[in-house]
Amino acid sequence: MERIILDVDSAGDDILAVLFAAVSPQLKLEGVTTCTGAAGPIEQVTNVVLNTLALAGRSDIPVAKGAWRPIVGNAKADMEAPVHFEKRLTARFGDRLKKFNPPAPKPVTAPIAKHAADFIIDTVMASPGEITLVATGPMTNLAMAFLQEERLKDNVKRLVLLGGNFVTPGNITPLSEYNIWADAEAARVVLNQGVDTILVPLDVCEDNRAAASMMTRDDLADLEGAGNHPVLAMIRETFPIYIDIWREFFDLVGFPMDDIITVALAFDPSLCTMTEPLYCDVVLDGRLARGQTVAYRGRQLLPGGGLKTTRICTDIDGRRFMQLFKQTIALYQAA
Repeated sequence: MERIILDVDSAGDDILAVLFAAVSPQLKLEGVTTCTGAAGPIEQVTNVVLNTLALAGRSDIPVAKGAWRPIVGNAKADMEAPVHFEKRLTARFGDRLKKFNPPAPKPVTAPIAKHAADFIIDTVMASPGEITLVATGPMTNLAMAFLQEERLKDNVKRLVLLGGNFVTPGNITPLSEYNIWADAEAARVVLNQGVDTILVPLDVCEDNRAAASMMTRDDLADLEGAGNHPVLAMIRETFPIYIDIWREFFDLVGFPMDDIITVALAFDPSLCTMTEPLYCDVVLDGRLARGQTVAYRGRQLLPGGGLKTTRICTDIDGRRFMQLFKQTIALYQAA
């Protein structure tokens, strides 16, 4: 059983990732840490996680509130664009958008009295070599932890990170993926730690080449037959609008499961084909290029590069992944 800490920004697929990790028999979810990102302010992000775990009957899992802003960040209007992009969809989807990233009600439980970075440090250092850090949003909390505790890099088991793009166009600029762009400095810190890392780019989740890994209405229909547990009912009720938005706005065949794929790779790396370990860096300057991920391949004349510790996912067994997701989520009915 893999022991993980899951760091999220509570966008739509983060909710599914938390539910997946909380019930998976292959995982022990040591805690969830939260970071400002695509879902909005840190309070919204944290409340969504607390409510999600309560729905799953797993309020025993600690939640640590983390970074309320990126280390450096971008212009305020740019940073808020992913949170408010549904305004561009009002004419098409109308009142159905009320089910897309709605304000979270006040949770019954509360986060622990410890910052996310401190929780990461304390948990990893208490179990050297046993904890995998899985990050599905901006990497601010991880960067803060690595900068605060220099021994952390030698004691974490592995990093599994959602971010970047190498073939597929970016989803925030033509060259950049949102998680990396949102806190490019943090991503650069994390990727330069020399820790064994799996990087999950848009190439294997937000590209129609990976269509078999995307949630469709057929998958929701499969969950219809899995039972009426509150988790299953919430997914069937909430995610049709996500499927429709990603089909009509992003031209994808379904809703991409980026965050769940990232969590699944923590215990089954064979779901994806990967490169050999490479050095991966992040561009920090320029409006269009900021946040671009660059893998060092071949031979270059100018000096540069670093430790080759990052394996980049290049393909996915989408059918096997989606079967795994549905089988795992269906466990709620049996719980």
